[in-house]
Amino acid sequence: MQVFFDTEFTSLDANRMRGLISVGLVAQDGRKFYAELSDTWDDSMCSLFVLDTVIPLLEGGEHVMGVEMLAVRLKDWIEGLTDKEVILRSDCPNLDWPFLEEIFNAHGWPSNLRQKCGAILFSEPSQSHRFNVGLCSFWKDNAARQHHALIDARSLLFAWKYAIRRGVQ
Repeated sequence: MQVFFDTEFTSLDANRMRGLISVGLVAQDGRKFYAELSDTWDDSMCSLFVLDTVIPLLEGGEHVMGVEMLAVRLKDWIEGLTDKEVILRSDCPNLDWPFLEEIFNAHGWPSNLRQKCGAILFSEPSQSHRFNVGLCSFWKDNAARQHHALIDARSLLFAWKYAIRRGVQ
């Protein structure tokens, strides 16, 4: 099963300590997971972009948890999706994946999760084009929530489905 995910974190600056702020995942069948971290970051770690754009989109409430609770809940969620292999896919694995890899290395991997992130790649140029068209279409209707981890993950699933909808996979 394909699961599309995105993270929001404190800064793109490689010279700053990066902290995970939130993570959103959407399975290809539409099931979703969203969490905001309470113990991996603070405002002083955030770039101005993150303070102005990402932080105002946080939902709070039931979504806020520490990294240990995230590890437990995310593992349970992934294992509850299917008995078959789950592949996490990101549009930017080099930035998104290390956060989840670190969490699973420290707290245990889901038994059905491939321990390598998959990029969103297509063998046909036409599919890549349709993926980009799908992203543009999604963001026309959801631009105000861009950089919310769950909404960003939903955009990836939407665009992926748009790219493969013509029966070419």
